[in-house]
Amino acid sequence: MELDLKLDKESGETLQNQAFEQIRDLILRGLLRPGMMLPPTRQLAEQLGISRNTIALAYDRLLAEGYTESRGRSGTYVSRSLPDETLTAGAGKSAAHARELEFPSPLLCFAGHPPSLSRPDSGQPVIDFWVGRSDPNSFPVETWRRLLLRKMSVGGANLTEYGDPAGLSELRVAISNHLGRARGVLVAAEQVIITSGSQDGLNLICRLLNTNDHPFYIENPCYQGAAFLFRSLGADLHPIPVDKNGMVVEKLPRDRAGVVFVTPSHQYPTGATLSLERRQQLLEWARETNSVIIEDDYDSYFRYDGRPITALAGFDAHRRVFYLGTFSKSLGAGLRLGFTVVPSELAHPARIVKSQMNHGQPWLDQAVLTEFIESGLYERHLRRARKLYKSRRDCLIENLHRVFGQVEISGADSGLHIVWTLPKGCPDAAVVQQRARLRGVGVYALNSGAAFDFDGSASRQSLVMGYSSVKEKDIETAINRLGELLDDMRSEFTPYLAFSRPKSA
Repeated sequence: MELDLKLDKESGETLQNQAFEQIRDLILRGLLRPGMMLPPTRQLAEQLGISRNTIALAYDRLLAEGYTESRGRSGTYVSRSLPDETLTAGAGKSAAHARELEFPSPLLCFAGHPPSLSRPDSGQPVIDFWVGRSDPNSFPVETWRRLLLRKMSVGGANLTEYGDPAGLSELRVAISNHLGRARGVLVAAEQVIITSGSQDGLNLICRLLNTNDHPFYIENPCYQGAAFLFRSLGADLHPIPVDKNGMVVEKLPRDRAGVVFVTPSHQYPTGATLSLERRQQLLEWARETNSVIIEDDYDSYFRYDGRPITALAGFDAHRRVFYLGTFSKSLGAGLRLGFTVVPSELAHPARIVKSQMNHGQPWLDQAVLTEFIESGLYERHLRRARKLYKSRRDCLIENLHRVFGQVEISGADSGLHIVWTLPKGCPDAAVVQQRARLRGVGVYALNSGAAFDFDGSASRQSLVMGYSSVKEKDIETAINRLGELLDDMRSEFTPYLAFSRPKSA
């Protein structure tokens, strides 16, 4: 388990007290429920980059004040008999605050059309760096089978009758609790709508928004599926440039209300992380212009370097953010399960729109996923997957340096892919993609890798390489083949190609 704690080392308050207060607050809000296990002190200290003793002292205080209980070597758990004041702490405060906030009603409507879809090239190469593909061997098959059989044995009428189109209520509760703990997003279960993935969630949101009368601001380059969907709905798209700190927020116009689509945790496709300063600027822009934000929290659970960053929706005091999440990357796209979080005012309209789209996702899959999350197995699976994918990322970067020397890479801090800017003088990425495929290696220019570049300038020298489903020995083989390929192309394109490999390679 990871806890979304934000400790300020520059604050006059001790780190121990900050940790105590924030964990206590999670308990008071019900995000850490009675009987739930807290992360080990060593793990939490490593996550926060502080002394283990600091966390141990915070845990001791929580234990002394009755918020937690120790079970010896088993660990520290939220107390099943909490202090009396937790029953009424904060009651009424959030509801009163909510009434003071307004939602921009001019952006609402209930219309939409089916999305356009993009697909990878047919004919999968032997070693394929296609993006967003989780490792098939990492799927918890035995655990899933056990939970599946258990749910089937007690399914009864759930297997034969229609369910709530917004999703299984228990799963919505589990997701809302998980978001509060792991992503800092505090929402009611009623705001969570179960979908078949991010694209389905985008379609749902677009049916709630007035796509014809307001501009849509989108990152450039961006996720192809979003751009195609918005265009299919007749939206007026305005590309906003992206740099190493994510969307350049100061480029957003301030003269009218609009909709922003952003991937702040791991920008698709460049991999940039939207800085904290820009997150705050974006939320302030939305408030000042009466606009809304669609946050696709893409790849947020796979951060390898630096501390986890709270989701944009976690900072959203004025309820301007629609939040998209999916289990396609963390578990597997074959499950076809994701979720959308809508502002509280739109919970009921969103449920109506979802019922117009379909009658909900399969009960059995939702029931299994619910127990998988609530039992702590999901967070355990994420830790294992994070370790595996970090090892493959390191292997890919190491081999690129070995074969090509100094390489320009973006998006390596997190996610399941990197973007490699080809050496100076190389032919266009599309040419390298085509030639690499003939050698059994799948690498992708941006527009072939589920990305879209409005002016084409970013795509010519950039290759998208997803590493999560490629074994380390295959990564080494593939990079060797790419090195040989670029050597051959160097002789073919001489004197135009200025690239040369290190002698040691």
